Amino acid sequence: MHGPPEESADTRAARFRQRAWASGLRWLAQLELRFDRVFWWLRRRLGRLGPLQLVAFRSFGTAERALLRGRVLEASALERSLPEDSRWRNVRRMLRRFNSRELPAARVRARLGERVVEGTTDDEGYFELAIAPADGEQRWREPELEVVAAPLRGLVPVRAMGELLVPGAAELGLVSDIDDTVLQTHVTQKLKMIWITLSGSAFTRMPFEGTAELYRALVAGASGQAENPVFYVSKSPWNLYDFLIDFLEHHGLPRGPLLLRDIGLREAPPLDHKSAALRELLETYPALPFVLVGDSGERDAEIYLETASRYPGRVRAIYIRDLDGTRATRPQSAELVARARACGTELLWVAHARQALEHARSLGLAR
Repeated sequence: MHGPPEESADTRAARFRQRAWASGLRWLAQLELRFDRVFWWLRRRLGRLGPLQLVAFRSFGTAERALLRGRVLEASALERSLPEDSRWRNVRRMLRRFNSRELPAARVRARLGERVVEGTTDDEGYFELAIAPADGEQRWREPELEVVAAPLRGLVPVRAMGELLVPGAAELGLVSDIDDTVLQTHVTQKLKMIWITLSGSAFTRMPFEGTAELYRALVAGASGQAENPVFYVSKSPWNLYDFLIDFLEHHGLPRGPLLLRDIGLREAPPLDHKSAALRELLETYPALPFVLVGDSGERDAEIYLETASRYPGRVRAIYIRDLDGTRATRPQSAELVARARACGTELLWVAHARQALEHARSLGLAR
């Protein structure tokens, strides 16, 4: 009998690097957690609360169950940008977003109609509250959220209105990446990306041409009258939530929940975030087919194909923005197209959003 084939030196080296990366992340995550706990022990002993912000993230669910998500922060870390802001004011605002001071162990109450639920923020100030919205005519519900208790003295209750999407009779769901899919970030040029991120605002940053028209057509569906849900999934941190909301609204992109990530250290690589978000969406809406949109700057094509393979028949089309104009001609890209067909879907490399729109119309996904 033959045993398993011996691993090559390159494979063994890659496996070693992966184990070292995971081990290093675990160590740093534990160090960060202990630092945060020591900091808050000192604050509880010595400090008082300053003004609070309750940031209610756009959430989603069904009539039977939804998760209201958000974060509680101390001080005004999230200053909204203004059209007249200078580059240096944009830099200052952006740095303050990343210097936020979260409030752990705060008690948050949510009210939606007659339903009331409560929960506690985690070590990073995030909360998730499970609630049953029940049937209603409105796709978007507005839960009332309030911080009702905190581990420091001087609490002044703070409130916010949430946004909860409960789709009705939809034809399909749209999932879109953000960085270099909707928003031009130059993610493959790190120094340029950092400067643009720091110095730009929701009013100066630009979307890719034709993206808003494509997404509005997919939201309207084949009938032109549908109200298909759209979800924005990105590895961008929650610190950029208000900036991204302002950007999407300013440029006329359809309203939809954002699924971002925490920039705190975690044991799993951040790449896992997008796969987990897709799994949550497809399992929340098991009867809904999806269209997935991403770009060639990272591994969107591979991640979307893994999802299509895991959920056969659920992914109608995958559109990947070809950032450098060469991916469509590479042998590896042809292999991914073939894999898509084997999964019962179609993968298209596009240089412009109108190519995706024409293809969606040919599949009967848009008018």
